Amino acid sequence: SHLVGSTMSSSEETTSSNSEPPPKSFCTAIRTSTDENSGIDCRDAILQNERISMFRGKDLVRFLRNNPAVPAAHGMPSILGGDSASGDNNAAYSNEKIMAMCQRLVNSRYFYQVERMYKKPRPGRKKLVKFPRKVVVADNPREFRYDGFYVWNYDLPTNQLRLYLLSGLVVVATIMMCLFPVAPYRVKLTVLYLSLSMLILLLGTLIIRGLVFAFFWMTVGWHLWIFPNLLDETIPFLDTFKPLIAFDMGIDGKSPPGKPSIPTRGVAWAFSGAVIFLLSTNGPSAGQVRDATKQMNKDLLDYLKLHDPKLAITNATNGTNATDGAVNATLDGAVNATNATNTTNVTLPSLDEVLAMTEDADEEEADDDDASSSASSKEDL
Repeated sequence: SHLVGSTMSSSEETTSSNSEPPPKSFCTAIRTSTDENSGIDCRDAILQNERISMFRGKDLVRFLRNNPAVPAAHGMPSILGGDSASGDNNAAYSNEKIMAMCQRLVNSRYFYQVERMYKKPRPGRKKLVKFPRKVVVADNPREFRYDGFYVWNYDLPTNQLRLYLLSGLVVVATIMMCLFPVAPYRVKLTVLYLSLSMLILLLGTLIIRGLVFAFFWMTVGWHLWIFPNLLDETIPFLDTFKPLIAFDMGIDGKSPPGKPSIPTRGVAWAFSGAVIFLLSTNGPSAGQVRDATKQMNKDLLDYLKLHDPKLAITNATNGTNATDGAVNATLDGAVNATNATNTTNVTLPSLDEVLAMTEDADEEEADDDDASSSASSKEDL
């Protein structure tokens, strides 16, 4: 009777503990686990035109297997011990307890199940991708499956101090951008060169990646990439620089793709050699490139009005407007002064002067007539 009573009491305690939702600290510990060996791999996906964070059920199970002490540390039932079905009571964890704990998390609405929008592989592929880009809500979202996909329905607690600091930095950055036109000359020049340096670094990295890939592809047929995740938008920013070098996988996702044929690589080498020959014979010399670079730098500084420390991008425009206004004012003043001078010097003639001028004009016409008549008489003679 004592054993029966203890069994009933333990089962009642288990039922009552399972009815209570797991503490949020336990879900926080799961979501913040980023270790490569035992952490949960979360990826971004699109659900109903919204970006969400998604993980796989097998990753959650693996995390609990690798960290069996985490649930007990947050007030959850222990998953230590073997399975009753297998009879292995000396195992480090229990699969039955792990699956029950995962189902309890789903029932507590910390996450829910989704499924792939497209059930078939894309054309040219034999297998589905590891993480789909677009998902839909599953028919039974409150069911936990080992091979299922799940979307977090739980937001991590925010750090108030960090939130205040980030908000303050946003305000300061906005004010600094608004005051950039009146910033000191050195600040503007520094911002300009930093922006150009970042752009050159990005473009240079992409060009080097392409050249390395082309060299190994034409030489030995390898699909080798430097920073293979550099342009991947579905992973965190720091993960874009990992790994440093990787090979492309084939259609099955496990083995490398087939090597290109020797004639194909030969044609690629011939084309590359022709391009290099044309560039070496018709391209500019090193001195011309250096002079063009200096002239481009000078033109850029002239365009942004940064050659003269006294001028700024916006202040130069205002100064130009002020100069134009001064020139216009000077011209208007000169025209007005000329008009005034002309108006002052002009005097109206009297009536006698007008009559005298008319008589002089008549006499000149008469002289012209006499001259023409005499000339015609001489011709007749």
